[in-house]
Amino acid sequence: MDYELNESGRQQAEELAQKLAGKGLEIIFSSPLKRALQTAETVAAALDIPVIVKDDLRECFYGAAEGQLIVDLKKNVPEIVNNWAHPDFWDIRFAGGESKKEALERVLKVFDDLRQEDHAVMGIAIHGGTMGALLNYWGYDFTSIPNCAAFLLLYENGQWRMGSDLF
Repeated sequence: MDYELNESGRQQAEELAQKLAGKGLEIIFSSPLKRALQTAETVAAALDIPVIVKDDLRECFYGAAEGQLIVDLKKNVPEIVNNWAHPDFWDIRFAGGESKKEALERVLKVFDDLRQEDHAVMGIAIHGGTMGALLNYWGYDFTSIPNCAAFLLLYENGQWRMGSDLF
């Protein structure tokens, strides 16, 4: 669902901008969905840097599950909900939606394209589900991803790897 940031989200975006000040960020690439884009725009305005929207950074499309409450999905499709965050289940999907694998491949293609950018330090504004899939893919151990989380990702020796939590 494409919701705007609420007051808490706007505050978190402002706090993120303060945390990123002085980190050398040159540009932000963002999902076109409102929450990520509004976060990117808040940070970019504070740091006086540009934002470029990349459509393929959008969140995974959950099909029939879009807009439903997790509690309802747990009752109706527990085999999907209970395994969604598990890194071994890449091909599961909600009816009519993308699989985690399809969404991950879409986002990884953007990451590959970013290697051609002429920037040393780039920000990427994405969503929790997409970030979770990336963290699983890179073998990063986590239990949850807070809103406005920032992770350090490095491109070295021809491959991407997780650095550490930035904060």
